[in-house]
Amino acid sequence: MSEQTEQYAKQIDEFLNAIRLVSENQREVLLGADGQKITATQGHLLMLLSQKGPQTNSVLAHEIGVTPAAVTKAMKGLQEGADPKVTPMPDENDGRVMRWTLTNVGMSLAASHATQHRETLAEYEKVIAAFSPENQLAIGHFLMLIRDRFISEK
Repeated sequence: MSEQTEQYAKQIDEFLNAIRLVSENQREVLLGADGQKITATQGHLLMLLSQKGPQTNSVLAHEIGVTPAAVTKAMKGLQEGADPKVTPMPDENDGRVMRWTLTNVGMSLAASHATQHRETLAEYEKVIAAFSPENQLAIGHFLMLIRDRFISEK
């Protein structure tokens, strides 16, 4: 292995470890702080409720790839406090089934989270725009290979 290749491997390792630290216990990595006291996962759940209307724990869990218990924990945090962000409501067809719905505060936070998604993508676009189309193609290929390695490890 060349010294240059070894150096790139170390940079990849440092980059991925930094991402892991930033995203610890989060569903996604977003740039910038939204100033809210909710997790990125909670923000994403709020955004999904805003986009799709009232949903059950199991539907939300399936949408974001976590367990229903993880959704229950996230929603409990969103329901607590003086300004709850979500409220449970019985399903109109089966009162035993509870669906989560947004409060006004939750709607505001969902909009803020969606904005943070757009701003993150805009920052990525600024970074990638600094590279030639050929380099962009190589970067895209590299990212897919690394992603596939991580997926195959699971």
